[in-house]
Amino acid sequence: MISEHEVLYLSGAITSDPHYREKFADAQMVLEELGYIVINPCILPSNLTYEQHMKIDLCFVEAADVICALPDWTKSPGAKIEHYHAGEEKKRIILYAGLDTEKPRW
Repeated sequence: MISEHEVLYLSGAITSDPHYREKFADAQMVLEELGYIVINPCILPSNLTYEQHMKIDLCFVEAADVICALPDWTKSPGAKIEHYHAGEEKKRIILYAGLDTEKPRW
């Protein structure tokens, strides 16, 4: 059951996806409509190092009640680390299957 007070962290591919901001923003909008308080890692400054991003992202995971894995999360080493860390922290993990991250093939 979704609580309007549940904090959700979005996890997915960023480095390998040139359209990651739009993907994360779309998912954030949908999840907020469902009542979640969404932590979107795209709010971080882009000029931080990868290591700095990961340290902050893992703190976000710890602060969240639930982790939402975007469809491409398995393509991202960072998202895999977040997923593992969420498991260690006994966080609930849900899959976000409503977002098509593939480009049309025609």
